Amino acid sequence: MWNFVKKSDPVMKIETIEKLHTIGYNLKDAKVTLNQDIKFNVAGIKIEGSQGEVLNLPQWIGKTLSENNLGVLETPDMITELKQALSKEKMVGEYQLSTLDPHFYIKLKQSMRELDKDDFNHVESILLELFRMRRGKIVRLADSIKLTSDLYNKITVEEAVFFKSIYDNSHEFERQIRGVIK
Repeated sequence: MWNFVKKSDPVMKIETIEKLHTIGYNLKDAKVTLNQDIKFNVAGIKIEGSQGEVLNLPQWIGKTLSENNLGVLETPDMITELKQALSKEKMVGEYQLSTLDPHFYIKLKQSMRELDKDDFNHVESILLELFRMRRGKIVRLADSIKLTSDLYNKITVEEAVFFKSIYDNSHEFERQIRGVIK
C-alpha cells in the first residue's frame, strides 16, 4: 500500500499568512491628505486635522477616510511597480531572483480590485508572467538550497511559504527514494 506523508496544505498556509500580513500591512502608516477639517475619537483612536494637512495614519483609517471623500490616501503605483519588477526579473537572469517587497502581491491585489475589466486583464497577464518566472526560479532554488537570509529578503511572504513547501517536499522525496541503504 502507498504510504503518503501528510504535509500541511501550502495553499492554506499561503491564505493564512496572506491574511495575517494583510492585517499587518493595513496597520502600517500611510500618508493621507485631508479634504476637510476632521476631528474623530472612535474607540480611543483620536484623529484631528485641518483641510490640506498631511497625516500619517494607519492604512485602514486612510482608506476609510478616502472612501468617504474626507481625505486622499497616498498609495504606491503598483502597476508601475509590477512592470518594473518584471523588467528586473528578466534582467537578473535565469538563476537569480530580484528583490520584491514582502507585501508586493498583497498591495498589488488591493490595487487590482480598483481596476476596470480591461485594465485588470492586462495587469493580470503581466502579473502571471512575473509569477511564472519567479515560480520557476524558486522551484530550482528550493530543490537545491535552504532558504538563506539573503534569499528570504528577496521574496514575498507567499513565496517564502512556497519555497519552504518545495524544499521540504523535495527533501522528503529524496529521503524516500534513497531509503535505508545498508
